[in-house]
Formats: sequence, structure tokens, C-alpha cells
Amino acid sequence: MATDPDAIDEAFYDELKKYYSLEEIVELGAFIGLNIGYHTFYGTLDFYPMFSPDGRLIDQEESRKIYGTEVKSLTGRGI
Repeated sequence: MATDPDAIDEAFYDELKKYYSLEEIVELGAFIGLNIGYHTFYGTLDFYPMFSPDGRLIDQEESRKIYGTEVKSLTGRGI
């Protein structure tokens, strides 16, 4: 959705409708959009992920050690 929105077509939504109501699909889309937006915003702040790859909550210093000096965003740009 974030990197290739044109790939989301009617067939994609038809598949979702097998499992979710229209209301749930809209809520899911809003949640995805919000997450993409705030991750993009965090990228402008040099903000590192709050969780380690194994799911532990970590501080920014430990995150920099894990992810290095150039964490990649969804767009492939460094954050």
C-alpha cells in the first residue's frame, strides 16, 4: 500500500471482503494510513524504532546500536 498503491485493485478488496465487513476494511485502511504517516514523520526526526527485532521495548541508544546509523524507511530513504 505504501510503496505501490496502484497495486491495490478491486480484486484486493474482494479478497478482504471474504473476511472483513466494509466497516472493518475502512478501519484497517485508516490504521494502516496512520501508521505509514507517523513512521514517515518520525523519519524526519531521526527517530529510531522503539522495539528490537525480538519485540523488546528499547531506548533510542540501544536502538541505534541494533539498527545502525542509517535506519531505512518504507521508501528506502534513511531515517
